[in-house]
Amino acid sequence: MAIYSVHLPRNAAPDVAADRSIFVRDGFAFWALLLGPLWFLRYREWLGLVGWLVLATLITVSERWLGPVTSGGFELILALATGVAANDIRRLTLALRGFRESVVVEGPNREAAERRFFDTWLAQPRPTSPPVPPVLHPARSVPPGVLGLFPESGARP
Repeated sequence: MAIYSVHLPRNAAPDVAADRSIFVRDGFAFWALLLGPLWFLRYREWLGLVGWLVLATLITVSERWLGPVTSGGFELILALATGVAANDIRRLTLALRGFRESVVVEGPNREAAERRFFDTWLAQPRPTSPPVPPVLHPARSVPPGVLGLFPESGARP
């Protein structure tokens, strides 16, 4: 079973939030291990891509001083670190874009997790807007001492 975190846009209506929900799988990202920069481009993770390119450039430049075997080890470490941290970087980027992590769901695949989330999310009662108070008319001027329909207060003679 895979675990997914569900990210919904902040301050959005429930219908819009449902359409723009994003599911991020928890755990190791195999495709980020193999194709690091392409994975970052696929999910538009610009900060992750820039960080990856900076580290890859540093490893390539340091190959002259460290030797090919050591720099190859650093490239392997970079690839493994990319696979481990890729989904966490994606969660961070979603938080910076204005999404909030609302819930964590479990399912054998993404479609089953989406189905489970929307089944429970749609079953929850949605808060309704408070009822509109009735419009009150301003009080009519009433002469002092008059109570109800009788023009004078007091007992009958």
